[in-house]
Amino acid sequence: MSKVYSNIVVATDGTEYVKKAVDYAVDISKMSGAKLHGIYVTDISTISPTSTEWVLVSENLKAESDEALSYIRKKAEESNVEVELVNTEGNPANEVIKYAKNIKADMIVVGAAGKKAVERLLLGSVSEKIVRNSEIPVLVVRLNH
Repeated sequence: MSKVYSNIVVATDGTEYVKKAVDYAVDISKMSGAKLHGIYVTDISTISPTSTEWVLVSENLKAESDEALSYIRKKAEESNVEVELVNTEGNPANEVIKYAKNIKADMIVVGAAGKKAVERLLLGSVSEKIVRNSEIPVLVVRLNH
């Protein structure tokens, strides 16, 4: 039997909303026999590294990322899906795409909150940036439905 997918990347930001996207990624990985790669990217561009609270902030961010990735591990293990977890820093969209390219991913799974056009324009959207810039197919899971 040939595999449709070998490597699937699922991006998480740790929010409750993204769990639906993780569940889809786990199901697809299980059905196709693909290895699941969970990635959490800490966007430190808004944090000043000279801040006196840097140590506390970085500890909190580490705890958030660990919690977000533990959900992926738990769901993958429950479904007997091979999983690898990555915690990195940088621009979230760029880092997800770069990681997916490096592992030769067949698909990236992301969640989208379904914001209105004006909100997307003002706030930007990591999932939207991934869709626009990735050469790898992207599955966008709407999270508000």
